[in-house]
Amino acid sequence: MSEFKLGKLPAKPDKRTITLSSILREELLPPLPLYYDNQEVLNVDDDFMFANDQYGDCVKAARAHQTLVFEAYEQKKQILITDQEVVDEYFRETGGPDSGLVLLYSLKDWRNDGWIAGGEHYTIYAFASVDWKNHDQVKHCIHLLGGVNFGMRVYQTDMDQFQAGEPWHLTANDGRFLGGHGVYLYAYSYDNEGLWCMTWGKRVKMTWDFWDARIDEAYGIVDNKNHWMEHDSPVDVELLDSYLDEITADNPQPPGCLFAFLAFFKRLRR
Repeated sequence: MSEFKLGKLPAKPDKRTITLSSILREELLPPLPLYYDNQEVLNVDDDFMFANDQYGDCVKAARAHQTLVFEAYEQKKQILITDQEVVDEYFRETGGPDSGLVLLYSLKDWRNDGWIAGGEHYTIYAFASVDWKNHDQVKHCIHLLGGVNFGMRVYQTDMDQFQAGEPWHLTANDGRFLGGHGVYLYAYSYDNEGLWCMTWGKRVKMTWDFWDARIDEAYGIVDNKNHWMEHDSPVDVELLDSYLDEITADNPQPPGCLFAFLAFFKRLRR
């Protein structure tokens, strides 16, 4: 049996990150579908391990799974991402050792420097923090942004359930804490019964109460092909501008979370 590696280091919150709920005019969002699956909609065939049974490159593997979806949307085809490309990017970011990665730092690197996937260079346009206990917000990110890139805490019972082919669900005893894990969320189910993620080469279902208990960071991501919002988007533009002025006063580089919201709302109108 393969060994399944962990490798997400503890979350490093950034106080500059703007929450979606602070500027969102929720009444202008489109209705959510009862069920949505990015891999199904875009015809993505994904059962790739991306070497996460050899190295603690889960943060990079999650990136690769999500890049497959992003490029299926942009290019109308599935690109071929190799294990070696994922491993090369992982060790570039760690500087050499198999030491794991901070998810937020890796997202910033993805936005600023990009990576080679399928022989091409890709960046993301931006990213935004997600309130993962707001289930509608999570669903909107799945439906409109191509999924959620998230970090979770993994316990022995979770590993046992995965190896037994069971959905991830809470039990009375979590067992030993094993570490942090970077994962890609791509679908939610009918009747609020759960969500689906890609990890260790498998599609894994999880219950909402498991999601609430295990997640410690989550991000909506837009790639660099998306466009800015139009003037009538459901975002409070004046408030957004005030946040932008405040943040750029401390950081000359445009913060990705702000651009993510702009691209997010542009896509609502497609």
